[in-house]
Amino acid sequence: MRNARRRASQRGQGMTEYIIIVGLIAILLIAAVKAFRNTLAATYNKARGDVQSQVTNQLGTDVSDTIGE
Repeated sequence: MRNARRRASQRGQGMTEYIIIVGLIAILLIAAVKAFRNTLAATYNKARGDVQSQVTNQLGTDVSDTIGE
């Protein structure tokens, strides 16, 4: 009986520790995205522009006309 209670308590403790770790990782990811927001946006926009120019060159038309920009 005691062993069953002890195991249940340890499982609850393990779950609590897991939740705390997942929460801390989420907070760190949010902070990293906020810290590097401008760099991430610039990288995304450059990649988007490169892809769009490649597609435009391949098709010979302006892709922005076909995607509604």
